[in-house]
Amino acid sequence: MSGWNIRKNNKIFYPPVLILIALSILINISLSRMVSATTFPFYIDTVGTIVATALGGIIPGILTAFVTNAINFARDGESIFYASLNVLIAVISSQFFGEYAEYKRKKRHKNKSIYNKKMLLDLILYVLVIAFVGGIIGGEITWYLYKEPSDSPMIVGITNWLSDNLKIGTWGCHLTSAYIADIVDKTISVFMALIIIKVTPTRIKKRLKVTPWRQKPMKYEERHNAKSQLKDGISIGTRINIIIILSTVFMTLIAFIFSAISIRENIEETLLKDATKMADFAANEIDASMIDEYLEKGYAAPGYVKTKKRLSMIKSISPDITFLYVYKTEEDGCHVVFDLDGTMNDGSFIPGDFPGDVIDYEDATLIYKEKLLAGKEISAVLTNGEYGKLITAFCPIYNREGKCVCYAIADVEYEQVDIMLHKFTGRILLLFLLFLILIVTISLLTTRYRIVMPILGMTLNANDISEYRHDDGEESLRKIEELDIRTGDEMEQLYRALCKLTGDTVYQLRDNRNKADAIAKMQNALIVTMADMVESRDSDTGAHVLKTAAYVRIIVHGLKRNGYYAEKINEKYMRDVEMSAPLHDVGKINIPDAILNKPGKLTDEEYEIMKTHTIAGKKILESAISSMEGDNYLKEARNMAAYHHERWDGKGYPEGLHGEVIPLSARIMAVADVFDALSSPRVYKPAFSFEEAINMIKEGAGKQFDPKCVEVFVESIAEVKKVMNKYKDA
Repeated sequence: MSGWNIRKNNKIFYPPVLILIALSILINISLSRMVSATTFPFYIDTVGTIVATALGGIIPGILTAFVTNAINFARDGESIFYASLNVLIAVISSQFFGEYAEYKRKKRHKNKSIYNKKMLLDLILYVLVIAFVGGIIGGEITWYLYKEPSDSPMIVGITNWLSDNLKIGTWGCHLTSAYIADIVDKTISVFMALIIIKVTPTRIKKRLKVTPWRQKPMKYEERHNAKSQLKDGISIGTRINIIIILSTVFMTLIAFIFSAISIRENIEETLLKDATKMADFAANEIDASMIDEYLEKGYAAPGYVKTKKRLSMIKSISPDITFLYVYKTEEDGCHVVFDLDGTMNDGSFIPGDFPGDVIDYEDATLIYKEKLLAGKEISAVLTNGEYGKLITAFCPIYNREGKCVCYAIADVEYEQVDIMLHKFTGRILLLFLLFLILIVTISLLTTRYRIVMPILGMTLNANDISEYRHDDGEESLRKIEELDIRTGDEMEQLYRALCKLTGDTVYQLRDNRNKADAIAKMQNALIVTMADMVESRDSDTGAHVLKTAAYVRIIVHGLKRNGYYAEKINEKYMRDVEMSAPLHDVGKINIPDAILNKPGKLTDEEYEIMKTHTIAGKKILESAISSMEGDNYLKEARNMAAYHHERWDGKGYPEGLHGEVIPLSARIMAVADVFDALSSPRVYKPAFSFEEAINMIKEGAGKQFDPKCVEVFVESIAEVKKVMNKYKDA
């Protein structure tokens, strides 16, 4: 099978492509780390992604973006959550450089001023779009994960200026400053990438390009032409992509919801264990025999200050613990033994109570009062009191006799669950988004180049084959074979089956056409023979049939060339008229020889009989038409036979028709027939000279003849002379 062949570097594991990806990743990582080691307020971490996409295509670009962030994630623990942004930048870059390649292919740069202006505008738009991805979307991710603006010096400076001068909120300042900073960042990155692309030799560029095409690439016009044939409905590619995207989104949402539920449960359990553990640690630091003395003397009691410091150290071990304290529960309330200062998640400072203070039971703990008074163990519980919802863990402290003398208690704000859930789910959502983008991109590429484009190519070329008329179909067959679809699946099998079917069809159609042409030639020969047999009774009409047919051909092609009667004259009409011309005098078979070959002028009675050959010809051909099915050329033969003696001014016979009421084929034949009669000798007259005959035809324009037929006939004098010379000895 001839045509376009898939090159080795269409495969992603082609060594030069792997080298391109590796070098692009190295560029990304090196530049970003180089910049981070300085005070330069940018990231410059997408240069390699842009280079890989421009030189290798969307697949190397996506791989570069993903692997770059995966490697950086091992260093900073955060980069993977921004990988979706770099993948998006690779996708957008593939579109931009694809449009650039399309411009070059169409050579629109012939007008360099317009071309340069267009490319500059596209480049500016490209920078603004990828800056939107990195600045606005990236800034929103940062805000979502950390609830605070970026610490980049440039962004901080812009944020402060916006806050002071425009009086907009912190979030708005953050996004605006992030976008402004990223415009500068992406401008520098694109400029560096373009330099690398520019200096890369053309021969290397050709080896690096990874094309997703699995067939001979189709031009934009061919794709548009094939798609335009889908009048209504949705294309198969769109349907497949909608199903894949909706399925992926649906599964992602389900996975995200179940992950969020599971994470919430795990966070709650983790915080409960953490609070319980801290309460247990605190209990182990308390000397149960000193509780009453601690309550009575407070800081003056021996070891009190030292114990409180140790409790503070225990609290600092877990930043999730909001409050840590020791209470002795009595009937009148909770007596404070130790109470460390606490800081809420909203930043508010809560000072601890003093030893000996009595705290009333809150409603949330009142239900546990009896157990507390009895010194029983209580599992960690969720309480809702003065400081909001808290996860509270109780650890009883026993004296030597095994009696519970007080409780070490640790509190964790339940809002901590929401904060941790927010961070965890945000990261999971970003990972889901990353894989969603990858899946959708792979889906679009796969369906486009392995399903949609092969189908469009086969459809376009199959339609060409079905619509050919005059060629033998070899060109159309060659085009469909040149598609060279190599998807390696059922689509390729379908293509090869179509090639075989198309080849068989073309060969069969060509054979049928050859047979039809042979039949047509035989039919034409029979028509001419029959017409000659009729004309042979007229001793003075040498080659009349052949000459008039040639003149008719000249006139009808002239009308077509000048655009006259365009609504009437098409390929079929021209063919029918040319084939019909020899039968225009078939009615003469009914005219007696004495009249037909009379050497002198006909009498009025004889002339009337001669005129009946038009009516006789009409009847003969109508009889033939009635015995044949479908549309055929004999209808024009009938018009010629019946009306070729009608005149433009209405003074002709047999019906006295005038102007365009006379069938066009008859008007054409009128010029051809009269010219041959004038320029040929007859038993009753000598032949007029060529110039005299032409002048007489010109004089008849608008009177006897259709002016347009005369015009194109006179324009073709050279061809007319060739016909006369060809048959001058006949």
